[in-house]
Amino acid sequence: MAETCQNAEPVRYVRIDASLCNGCVLCMKACPTKAIRIREGTARIEGVCIDCCECVRVCPKGAIQAITSERLDLNEKSNIIVSPSTVLYSQFGEDILPNDVLLGLKRMGFGYIHDQSYTSEIFNLAVELYIKENREKPDAPLPFISPVCPVVVSLIAYRFQSLLKHIPPLVTPREIVAREGKMRMSARHGCDADEFKVLHITPCPSKMICMKESILQEHSYLDAAIGINSIYEDLKSNIQDIEDDIVLHHSGGIGLSWGMSGGEISGVELNCLAVSGLQETIHYLEKIEIGLLRNIDYVEFRACTEGCLGGPFTVMDKYQGKRHLQKLVRMFGVEKRVKYGYVKKLYNKGWFFTDKTPALEEKITHLTPADIARGIERQNRIEEILRLLPRKECGACGCPDCVTFAEDVVDGKDSLQACVFWKDQKKKWKIGS
Repeated sequence: MAETCQNAEPVRYVRIDASLCNGCVLCMKACPTKAIRIREGTARIEGVCIDCCECVRVCPKGAIQAITSERLDLNEKSNIIVSPSTVLYSQFGEDILPNDVLLGLKRMGFGYIHDQSYTSEIFNLAVELYIKENREKPDAPLPFISPVCPVVVSLIAYRFQSLLKHIPPLVTPREIVAREGKMRMSARHGCDADEFKVLHITPCPSKMICMKESILQEHSYLDAAIGINSIYEDLKSNIQDIEDDIVLHHSGGIGLSWGMSGGEISGVELNCLAVSGLQETIHYLEKIEIGLLRNIDYVEFRACTEGCLGGPFTVMDKYQGKRHLQKLVRMFGVEKRVKYGYVKKLYNKGWFFTDKTPALEEKITHLTPADIARGIERQNRIEEILRLLPRKECGACGCPDCVTFAEDVVDGKDSLQACVFWKDQKKKWKIGS
């Protein structure tokens, strides 16, 4: 999922350094959307990239990197609103508390610091209200699916479009922070909200695609994102020896647990399920697609193993970070610190709902009869080629599997000659022109 520039080249937040790539095909095999090909011995992204970073994780040469391309003038921090991921609290060891981290950001000179973990607790109640309001309807798309992980949302939009209706039309906590932060700063300073920029401190690059090509709402309220690893050292130096009575952290343990798998549903008192890791996510989305898990109210999907703690921009080992977050959860308690009545009023006013209209089903392409006919013809040609291929799924042709290779041949992106078995066996294979 990417923005298209004037030269029609997509903007992606995963980049491949051709000078380091040895064409080993591991990234190609790992890609869930089959977006990677090996051309002339080098990996290339040619298809739909959802910034899941599976290729980054498996690359043995470090040739693939996750990046953020947005830049703010950090010398002008007074007009920057900071929305840090809850994962940030797990990165500095057991002696550093969430309020210390937020004060460190304040010391760096940013104009407004917002505790996203508190907003996450508010969101938990909104999810409960939405599910209770909708689950008894005859056409209720159970289970409902969390809108929080951008990779999962992009994966559904690309590969499981029938499941878009399972995603509640609720604004995610990071977007709520950005929206409300701009409004508060605008009111405080008596100026236009657009004069303030929201910087999200993120464990992964997928937030950039959220900002550039939003699926769940008309536009993102976030203006830029920066990886935890990019700001870590500067922030760490500003955390040391903080002695300040200002309280910026307001959540309980529920909000803090959002950084790890199962953290979101720990604040939703319904029949829920947490699934982490991309392959497990795909497996469970397939289950939902065929009508299973209708006994579950809500599923928290996270593309990264162990949740956002496993993001590529984190600094601390995800299991050490998990241990630290678990300690913080015990320290701050396992109850939400938000008032039900307050959240209920906001919910009734539509405060939590996205501005995307009509419903998410609009993302599903409506095909004409001519489109359908061309699609059938294309599929027949693909199946004709597949019957003649050895189906060894070796990847030597530069495609992740034989099906993808056949598709590329039909679409004119590749030639049958690229199959290493074609030369030896073409005499006994016959295929139409």
